[in-house]
Amino acid sequence: MDSRRLINVQTRLFLMIVFFTWILTAIFFALQYSRERDYKIASLDSHLQMQNAKILECIDDGKRITPQLVAAIDPGDSLRVTVIDLKGNVLYDSNGDVKVNHADRQEVKEAIATGHGFTKRRVSSTNNREYFYSATRGHGIVVRTALPYNHSLSEMLRANSVNSYIIVAIALIMSIIAWFAAHSISRSVKNLRNFANAAEFGDLSKYDSKSFPDDELGDISSHIVNLYKLQQATAEERDRNLRQAIYEQKEKNRIKHQLTNNINHEIKTPVHVIQACLETIENSGSQLDEAMKQELIDKAYANSNRLCSLIADLSVITRISDAPDQIQSAPVDVTSIVRQVADDMSVYPPEQQMRIHIEVPDGVTINGNHALVESIFRNLMVNAFNYSAGRDVTVKLVEETSDYYRFIFNDNGMGVAPEHLPRLFERFYRVDKGRSRSMGGTGLGLSIVKNAVLFHHGHIEVRNRKLGGLEFEFTLHK
Repeated sequence: MDSRRLINVQTRLFLMIVFFTWILTAIFFALQYSRERDYKIASLDSHLQMQNAKILECIDDGKRITPQLVAAIDPGDSLRVTVIDLKGNVLYDSNGDVKVNHADRQEVKEAIATGHGFTKRRVSSTNNREYFYSATRGHGIVVRTALPYNHSLSEMLRANSVNSYIIVAIALIMSIIAWFAAHSISRSVKNLRNFANAAEFGDLSKYDSKSFPDDELGDISSHIVNLYKLQQATAEERDRNLRQAIYEQKEKNRIKHQLTNNINHEIKTPVHVIQACLETIENSGSQLDEAMKQELIDKAYANSNRLCSLIADLSVITRISDAPDQIQSAPVDVTSIVRQVADDMSVYPPEQQMRIHIEVPDGVTINGNHALVESIFRNLMVNAFNYSAGRDVTVKLVEETSDYYRFIFNDNGMGVAPEHLPRLFERFYRVDKGRSRSMGGTGLGLSIVKNAVLFHHGHIEVRNRKLGGLEFEFTLHK
């Protein structure tokens, strides 16, 4: 059990009030005691300064300082008198012959500098007794008087305790009042705590807003009831959102790390090929025949094109992912784009040509980005032409609602193994890495397709057709 729970609210509140009350009492008592003590010390110093003045007056009159003269000035037998020159040498001391230089004594230094000084308590090097010293500067000399710290002097310097008793009495009265105040407050707190416990465990049968008075406590209770109802409704959503946020952050970190590694790997390959071809020509150009030189130049050129394509594709993905708000949208004629992409595919060599079937009616228009919409159909076409090994491609509008168009793009090729389907839209993912690179692909085509669809607030899925080939189903928001 938590040790704090062993002390109830009433006791903790009472102890807190009492603690601060007695702290303030102690501070006030200390200040009062110090002020009274300083006042009495100042009075004692003033008294000794008057004695010093009398002795200086006698010296100025040419009188010799003797024990009898000191006794005449101060009838008591405890006054000690010392006469010191401005260099600290002792000219006279009522306790006997003193040879010690007094220039470093605090009261003497202050008297020489300002005219008078005092030291509240210091042990004398002559007789090992504690004294209160007071010094006054005259014409070329300093007169210092001192009283020993005996019982009478200590009593005189002790602060008056009457005020202290009054302060302590007030503190005790405040402590008693604090006890009753804490008791009164704790009763309301206990009732509120019981209600809060019942609300926490869902047992509200014994409590309702009418069971509390129409005051601050009733208002607090009503707020707790409302908070309890909201808690149950929002707890699950909050946890779900938190899990989703954590997953998304981890996924972003994973994708960034994977993307960095893939970019590094993909860029290195064409760069190394280009560098190797150029180094061979540079170092062995005179020894190579024209056919070999041309082959190296063609290989370097092909890899430079591949590098340019890679950079262009990365630029597209970066724009979609990092700055979608900077991509302009306007009315886009989807039908025209599909037909234009189909016409452009005629540049492929005969052995890679496929029959393209377009089932998209005229007038299919969305509000989007022309370049990104074109990248969707162009990359799907290129992917089918390069890797499907099929003979037919179909682009079909299968559904139109007030919000979106639904398209299907398929081929009748060989499809892919089921384990590859979930990863086809990943950046740089290739089903057949060797064949993909030989065809000049960057590994970013389908990733661009997915990001472009998402930019247009759509959704895309891929699956193997029962009759063979791949089928992409996606939507584009109007």
